[in-house]
Amino acid sequence: MGALQAVIFSALPPVRRPVPLARTGTSAHRSQMSRFFGGRQVLLYPSGTAALAAALAQCAARSATRSPEAILPAYGCPDLVSACVSASVFPRLVDLQSSAWRYDREALARSFSRNVVAIVAVNLLGVGDDASELAAWSQEHKVALIQDSAQFLPRTERAWPGDYIVLSFGRGKPLNLLHGGALIAKAGGVSADIPSRAHASWRDRLRRGPLAAMAFNVLTLPIPYRAVSMLPGLGLGDVRYKELRNTGVCPDREWEIVGAAFDRYRQNPSYSDAIWNQAVEKWRVAGVERLICPGETPDSEPLRLPLLARSRPVRDALVTKLNACGLGASTMYRSCLNGITGVPEAVREQTPFPNASDVAERLFTLPTHSLVTAAAVACAMEIVLCRQTS
Repeated sequence: MGALQAVIFSALPPVRRPVPLARTGTSAHRSQMSRFFGGRQVLLYPSGTAALAAALAQCAARSATRSPEAILPAYGCPDLVSACVSASVFPRLVDLQSSAWRYDREALARSFSRNVVAIVAVNLLGVGDDASELAAWSQEHKVALIQDSAQFLPRTERAWPGDYIVLSFGRGKPLNLLHGGALIAKAGGVSADIPSRAHASWRDRLRRGPLAAMAFNVLTLPIPYRAVSMLPGLGLGDVRYKELRNTGVCPDREWEIVGAAFDRYRQNPSYSDAIWNQAVEKWRVAGVERLICPGETPDSEPLRLPLLARSRPVRDALVTKLNACGLGASTMYRSCLNGITGVPEAVREQTPFPNASDVAERLFTLPTHSLVTAAAVACAMEIVLCRQTS
């Protein structure tokens, strides 16, 4: 059990990309970001949720229906629902394929109606979003495809089949600025007549200023993070539904921060799953397997490493043991969207989603950032193998 002798005074955060402290850019950075996404229009918003709400509002405005709906995966971040509510679009939940990250095709077919104006393809942690397949479905049904890429931002150019792309720059995202998001659309995809509510209080400005950036960078180092994670009442990792309040397009001066940060992001990798490859192969034999999107190759720089345990009790026991050794394990969202605390009644009433529920009960993640060491991997490998054989 030598690998289990972890340093009890340190802990790995689940995600960590330091916030850039140098925040000056030029108009050239804005043009570079637009070219990266195929010359599309790029608008900045206070959050990725606000950017998604704007895309949904555009889809609803272009439709003749008076009761617009958007298709969402039944498992995911409750901000998906918040964006729908803000855009006055009904969130229609659809089950996943068994033990996989993609929509169940039969459930998807049953969910379609004339009121559907968009389908949201969510890229969970870099697993993939099945957008290539969903693009054909959306074209056949004449609805918009929104690629929610809040948890995935490639450093090299790629094809984006969606009508809209949503990015997030909040805490725990690939490009971490503590706040902000972007909506990327084809030419003419975003009109100026959609109402917005732009508001930033002094508290908001303080939370995303240079002092907040320095605090984040320090507190997500292993020793400070261990101390912070042990404080009672902080609720680290708690997932609750929150109403979206700040939705307006950000002023152009925000490009001074975002454009330069995006350029640096492309040049400086900070996530990699390579260090976990040997462990993942051994765990597969032991009954712990990687969550995948069928037909897509998982990105080699995932935000976290997503894994499926045999069952919820096994998952919970593993996460407890891994975190006792400071290994940054997380259970992500512990239920389907209809079971998240605070979601509207119309969402809670949608059920059942057996495959999404199975993912919620079995999924856990491990960190992939640059602070993960070979010793941490060896410790995690021993914990998982011992647990599965005990």
